[in-house]
Amino acid sequence: MTEIIINNIENISDLAMFAESYKKGFLKLNISKLAKELNKDRKTIKKYLEGKVPSGKRVRVKYLDKYRELIIKLLTDKYRSFDYIDHLYNYLVREHQITCSRSTLNRYVRNDEEINSLFNKKKTQKFYERFETKPGVQAQFDLKEKVKIIYKTGEVERVNVATLTLGFSRFNVREIVVDTKYETIESFLAGAFETIGGVPEELVIDNIKCLVDKPRTKDTEAILNVKFEEFLRDYNIKCKPCMPYRPETKGKTETQNKKPSQLENYNGVYNDLLDVHEKLKIINDEDNKSISQATNMPRIVLLNQEKGDFSPLPPRRIREKYHLSLNPVAVTKDSLISYKSNKYSVPKRLIGFKVNLIVKNSQLHIYYNNKIVTVHQISKNKLNIKECHDLHYPKRENKDYKETNSKEIMIEEMRNIIYD
Repeated sequence: MTEIIINNIENISDLAMFAESYKKGFLKLNISKLAKELNKDRKTIKKYLEGKVPSGKRVRVKYLDKYRELIIKLLTDKYRSFDYIDHLYNYLVREHQITCSRSTLNRYVRNDEEINSLFNKKKTQKFYERFETKPGVQAQFDLKEKVKIIYKTGEVERVNVATLTLGFSRFNVREIVVDTKYETIESFLAGAFETIGGVPEELVIDNIKCLVDKPRTKDTEAILNVKFEEFLRDYNIKCKPCMPYRPETKGKTETQNKKPSQLENYNGVYNDLLDVHEKLKIINDEDNKSISQATNMPRIVLLNQEKGDFSPLPPRRIREKYHLSLNPVAVTKDSLISYKSNKYSVPKRLIGFKVNLIVKNSQLHIYYNNKIVTVHQISKNKLNIKECHDLHYPKRENKDYKETNSKEIMIEEMRNIIYD
């Protein structure tokens, strides 16, 4: 009988149809043989023959199921971009306070076919061994260029994010810059050294055109911009330009340059460039407080240890010449500033404050608290308003029309006068 049953069943659940006969004693079965053939425990076989069939597999509710629609919405948003799962995780923690681990989100995305297909996958990058430096020895500078920013109005702007990374602590100073002119980069570096409270021994740079006149090659040294050489002398710092296409030399900032891409997670919700500055500050503060994978310590903690090994900053009179020379102006109640008798718009939240101007290549760069807030092309128009500033003014009626209309009303009223 056991052989007959084995030949007529495909899996253990089929034993249930023999349960009634087995319980009444009509069937005499070799439980051990059944267990061996079906690769199951004897107790499990017996339970099925006694009719104790499990009700079914329990459907487990996953923690991230309640965020599934949100994740799909974020990944299908026409403006937003999530290049790495880390960026998606940081966004969900920051904006929606999820409490699961990064690995849980990673597993959830990979196991969900729809979400996984939506995710913007990156090619596997080549691994480069990182060289370590002692405290106070090295800083590395790099630019994340042309980060795409989209405002609520749909207006698109490209910005650059300048980054200074310390070799020992991995501490980062980041700032939005709208151009890569020498004066802009020089001002960023001067401000970054003030932020960290000193000057390291050497600065590793890429072959950025405004700093390097002729790139370094295998056989020749780089030729630096004359103005940049003066900056290096004033700050008593050596410069180490990288060879082109050698990211391993400058690996620390190459890794850190992924962080500014998180700004694209908020595309379509920015009101103005001030919002972008605020998000970058949040992202940078989170990064500096987090534990570095290279050191297993928070960057901010190691910075405090590293500060004692920096060289002192040059005197203020020397430092001041490397900061942008800005002209202060007041913002009117209409959220406008004046330049050569013409009006230019700024974000509404700056009404009543003073901003600073500088002219570069026929463009008006406007700063607040040393941060760029908008850029206008200088024009002969009396009123120059950017769409993202969302300023609307009622159209004035034509003066001649108003006068003509008033005369007609007066004549009509005189006709209707009733005399006694």
